[in-house]
Amino acid sequence: MNRAPCGPRSPAVPWMVRSAFAGLLLVLSAAPLLAEVSVVTDARGKYLKTLLLTESRSARRVIWGQVRGGADPSTLLNLQGDRMGDSRPVIAEQPGTRQPWVIWSAGDGHDREIAFATWSGGHWQGPQFLERADNPYDDLAPRLAFDAAGNPLVVWWRREPIPRVYLSLFLNGAWTPSYPVSDPAVPSRHPSLRMSGTQAVVSFRTPQGQTVLFLDLPNLVMVPEGNGPLDGPVPPPGLCSDSGEGSGPDGSDLRGFAPKE
Repeated sequence: MNRAPCGPRSPAVPWMVRSAFAGLLLVLSAAPLLAEVSVVTDARGKYLKTLLLTESRSARRVIWGQVRGGADPSTLLNLQGDRMGDSRPVIAEQPGTRQPWVIWSAGDGHDREIAFATWSGGHWQGPQFLERADNPYDDLAPRLAFDAAGNPLVVWWRREPIPRVYLSLFLNGAWTPSYPVSDPAVPSRHPSLRMSGTQAVVSFRTPQGQTVLFLDLPNLVMVPEGNGPLDGPVPPPGLCSDSGEGSGPDGSDLRGFAPKE
């Protein structure tokens, strides 16, 4: 996969929209689902809600396939994902603004990376990979929450020789580099995430049982540790002075990608 000179990496360009039978319509949920992800807007293009629709084809259930017949292709997200083996999406709306954010584990051709997208400015911003640089291990089972200021926060586990849990915060319009939160000597997998005031409550599985961490985010983003947040944020798409481009995989403008105020 070609790497952009800066900014989060993009999955491949979505393939032609596939026709499909109508399926079950579910309201927006933060729980992971096998689903088409699409939005509904009013006649002026104002965001109303995010739809999750599921469909079974033969003996398997399609992930990321189109379900609504005649849906506007611009409202659909990541239609190539089923072909790439992308995982189930996790979706949540940003508090206050109701801006939807979507995260999932996406195939990049040789391993899995954390991908994300958000609906803003009348179209999907993304999908993009959360991390700027590739790593040789699968990044799996992401979970999404929002801090007290409404900034998206993601945790996931990485299938390293000793599996480890990582965290990243979308702060000031950019993702902080992956911050390891679990013990490097203890295999840690399948995290969950919730917020309690200014603390991120991260729980995950270890051979000794469930571990729960209470992470104070204001202090966490100020503490340098390896590839921690002080190594510099990942710039949002379209803001790199040396790339010469500010468009996503579908040609959409990616400037102004920060959460709405």
